[in-house]
Formats: sequence, structure tokens, C-alpha cells
Amino acid sequence: MPNVEEYSQRKTELAGWPVNIVTYRLGTVYHTSVENTDPGAWVVKAEGSTKQVAEAKALKDAEALLAKIKTAKPPTGCTSVPGF
Repeated sequence: MPNVEEYSQRKTELAGWPVNIVTYRLGTVYHTSVENTDPGAWVVKAEGSTKQVAEAKALKDAEALLAKIKTAKPPTGCTSVPGF
């Protein structure tokens, strides 16, 4: 079983959302995951032959998904969302 190598983690922002990007190599394949840090949900995972390829795939897909998320408050009188 291969060991995790070349592990890296960094925080950035995509489509207005804070994200955490984790990349590592298992054998000859690089794995990248992008997680939305607010509210704390996994967004996308990708694989590639190089770190750059894996991260580019994951970031492209994550940005497209995060751009679709609405940030507006629920309509006035909404009782199904706590605090509104």
C-alpha cells in the first residue's frame, strides 16, 4: 500500500467562498479535494498525473459549483430557517 507523499494544504477563496485545498500523492497519482470552510462541506475531489493537473481540475469544478450557491437571505416571513 503506497504512503501519502507531498501533502499540502492551503486556504483561499473561490467565487466568494472560503475554501480549503488539500493535495497529496499516492503512488503516481495526485489527489486534490476542495472543501467549503463555511459551513464546512466537501465540494469537489479530483485526480491527476501531476499536482498542477489535479488542482486545476478540482478548482475549476469547485468554482463552478460554488458560483451557483445563492447567498441571499430567505424571504421575509420565512420560518423554516432558524434566525429569520
